[in-house]
Amino acid sequence: MKRGWVRPAIILLLVAAGIVAARALGLGDAIRLENVARLKEWIEGYGALAPAVYIVGYILATVFFVPGLPITVLGGVAFGPLWGTLYVWIGATIGAGLAFLVARYAVRSTVERWVQASPRIARMDGQVAGHGWRIVMLTRLVPIFPFNLQNYAYGITRIGFWPYLITSSICMLPGTAAFTFAGGALSDGRGDVRRTLGYLAIAGVLLVLISLIPRWLQRRSKLAGDLLKAVVIASLLGVALPAYAGENDAYARLLRAHVRPGTVSGIKVALVDYRAVKADPAYAQALNALAESRPDALTSDAERIAFWINAYNLAAIKAVLDQYPTKSIKDGGSLRSSIWKKKVATVGGTPYSLDDIEHGILRKAFREPRVHFAIVCASLSCPDLRAEPYDPARLDAQLDQQAAAFLSNATKGLEPSADGKTARVSSIFKWFAGDLTASGGVVAFIRARSSPDVAARLGALTDAGLSYLDYDWSLNDTARSS
Repeated sequence: MKRGWVRPAIILLLVAAGIVAARALGLGDAIRLENVARLKEWIEGYGALAPAVYIVGYILATVFFVPGLPITVLGGVAFGPLWGTLYVWIGATIGAGLAFLVARYAVRSTVERWVQASPRIARMDGQVAGHGWRIVMLTRLVPIFPFNLQNYAYGITRIGFWPYLITSSICMLPGTAAFTFAGGALSDGRGDVRRTLGYLAIAGVLLVLISLIPRWLQRRSKLAGDLLKAVVIASLLGVALPAYAGENDAYARLLRAHVRPGTVSGIKVALVDYRAVKADPAYAQALNALAESRPDALTSDAERIAFWINAYNLAAIKAVLDQYPTKSIKDGGSLRSSIWKKKVATVGGTPYSLDDIEHGILRKAFREPRVHFAIVCASLSCPDLRAEPYDPARLDAQLDQQAAAFLSNATKGLEPSADGKTARVSSIFKWFAGDLTASGGVVAFIRARSSPDVAARLGALTDAGLSYLDYDWSLNDTARSS
């Protein structure tokens, strides 16, 4: 055994021995809710030292994976809700800190080697480091992962010790208070109906508030997005799903580095430096991340839509680069099959064509018309490729911006006549007119998504007044910028 492994191995063996000893002594069976009364008598037998004994016991229970709920309730029963909350809070905070340090010292070096060897793990590790205390806050408030497991899981990540400990300490308080007040109702409140009911009411309110946090997070998309990133903690332990594929850092870097505005043949367009993309190591990393993703694990429509838009756009880039240099993405097809039907990208281990994603998933499953202005066919007349991935937390705003930007571009989106009675529009509105029915039809959609001054000019516009701009399938390549 290499010298560097000696101390970590000893630490892990000591922790394992402690867990085995706790099981062998029957602590798991003894520390149950039904035994709280006997445990109270045992704790009180220490007299003035009872708080110190209880806190030390809580610390050891946290480190050695002894069930924490009965001990927390015991704090309220033995010391009352207020003092019980304080003692539980002290014990849980110190225990969480010690478990974190054990994992950090004993296991982090191994994780560092995994990070160096795997871009996927490196991405997850970076996400945890980048979101820091927000992830800790959400996982402490929402009981998704076991408390004791979390302590060790955070230790193997790059989160700093003090942000972790301070955030944990604060965010443990609501749950701690709920159970100690429930325990206090069994102790301090005994014989006093009003006090008992008061304690139970406080505990009930806290538990209800905690139970509502997941639903609240669903509505607060930014926080929900941060919560999704928290799964990387368990992923590093191999007990949860991979990180959300929309958080593909390599893809984000590609877009930021190689997409810029330009003009080709008089058409204003977001251009892509395909030659630079192909040479960028981030391109292969982005494709690997897409191949390893788990779209079946996504839980909301916003996550799914954002994911599949990003997948489509990256697949379109690959369709171009598979044949680059080329004049048009359509050149990648054949007489027997168009480029749209060709399996060009692997998503979650399954090959997909652009048609599979657009028609089989995005149009079929979500019926979101703004998607047509977000997916990009790598051509001059297509909607522009954003210089950032689509994010579930900002999806509505991003889709609104895409539709508005497309319609404000008279060279390929919308060219109204001076009197507003007629307009030339993109052929996209002809091809997918049926998808706009729920929005009131093509004209209603255009009015709703245009700028106020343009919308006012289109008051007399009807479907009969629509004609269509020429669709230029030339590649949106920076090499063609004029």
